[in-house]
Amino acid sequence: MAVLALLLAGVGHAAETSREVPYKDLVRIPLMMETVDNDHVFSGEFSVASVDAKQPLPADLRVEVLVGDEAIPVRVDSDGRLRLPVRQAWVDAGAKLRINQPKGKLLLGYNFRARPPSGTRMRYSQFAESAAVMERGIKAEAGWLSFAAPKPHALDVRFRPGPAQELEIRFADGTSKRWRAVADAGGGYNGIELPWKPEWGDAEVILSEPVGGVMPLVK
Repeated sequence: MAVLALLLAGVGHAAETSREVPYKDLVRIPLMMETVDNDHVFSGEFSVASVDAKQPLPADLRVEVLVGDEAIPVRVDSDGRLRLPVRQAWVDAGAKLRINQPKGKLLLGYNFRARPPSGTRMRYSQFAESAAVMERGIKAEAGWLSFAAPKPHALDVRFRPGPAQELEIRFADGTSKRWRAVADAGGGYNGIELPWKPEWGDAEVILSEPVGGVMPLVK
């Protein structure tokens, strides 16, 4: 599945040996998506990693949410997954995330995924549902500046590594369009950049095999 990482490196720190990040900045995107993604097309999870990708997480890493007089521990899995709850009440209370590491040592991220459509035949509107949700999210985030905000323009369609796959769109007037995936010999990529066209909503998408992921491309 495609992943959109929203890196939050370099946010202000509280002291030489720790830093505090406004909680509202971390949960802004997932809270906003709750208002526009009623069908839960997208899912996400927080992560933490060393700036130097070759280095493991510090053995003494400790993360906690400061809410009022409470310091609530946040679990960090061995793979860097940060089990940070998303709560509007904590935003309203002015909560902060405290990390017992100096600024510039770690990266915080929010890994954003769209569920892949199932099967090999479906309407284009179902296949491209993630683009429609992302478009609503961008408009909600940008507000009155949405006319100048980036917009989805295509879908990054990924198949499992292997032979190049095909995608066909059949329209109501009997015409059709075909795309063949670009597949590299090393098996690292097998995908299609499919145009995002809301007006194709009722057309039928036919796949040579189920996709592994579909993620909107924005510009």
